[in-house]
Parts: sequence; C-alpha cells; structure tokens
Amino acid sequence: MAEPNAFAVEAAIAAFTFGETWLNELRLYLEGNKQAVKKFIESELPELYLVPSHATYLMWIDCRRVTEDATWLCQFIRKETGLYLSAGSAYGENGMSFVRMNIACPRERLEEGMQRLKKGIELYERVYRKEEKNK
Repeated sequence: MAEPNAFAVEAAIAAFTFGETWLNELRLYLEGNKQAVKKFIESELPELYLVPSHATYLMWIDCRRVTEDATWLCQFIRKETGLYLSAGSAYGENGMSFVRMNIACPRERLEEGMQRLKKGIELYERVYRKEEKNK
C-alpha cells in the first residue's frame, strides 16, 4: 500500500468501492470452513484440539496428546502425505505442541487436507508407538 504500482492502485480503489459484498461472502465461507474443520477434528481426530478463534483463517491445532514436538510432526506429515502445516514453535516455546493450518481455500481442498491430516496423524501414532515399544 505504501508504494503501489498502477495495477495495485486500481485494485485497491475497486476493492474499497465495490468489495463489501465479496468480503461478507468470504467471511461466511471461511466460517463454514472453520466449522468443517471443527466437526472433522471432533469426530475423526479427537486426540487433537482445535483452539477456538474469531478473527483468522489460520487454525491453531493443539497436538500435545500426540506429540510435544509439532515441528517434527509437521515434517512427518509433509513427507508422508504432502500436507503443509506450520509448526507453532515459530511463535515461541509455548507453540511447541501446536500446528497451524490455513483454511482459506475451496472446501473440497480443505476436505482433502483434513483427510491428509488424519492419515498423517494415524501414521505418526503407529510409528511413534512402535518406537516406544522397542525402547
């Protein structure tokens, strides 16, 4: 916004002049995505906890019942399923057992991502439990 190019100026004018309906529809769509994630986690991944939020499309997911090291969990899920999550540790030590998931996407893609998350958590738990038994 500080030094916009010619396209950005026109886009900003259009957004501020005509964008209210689009913005309201986007907010409703994102709220639907939040509810879909909440419902999925509650029914399919009860070992996770979705932190309630009111103002973002980045969901904080508490994974401490699965692992204390969400950085490793994110790497594992990415390798095994292709799902990119952000480790909460990027926000300090208190975020070590959290992941962040971007839900600003089409619902179909979100549902695919949730299935990948489920697959990744299930695989992680199998590997982790197997390692624990071998110790």
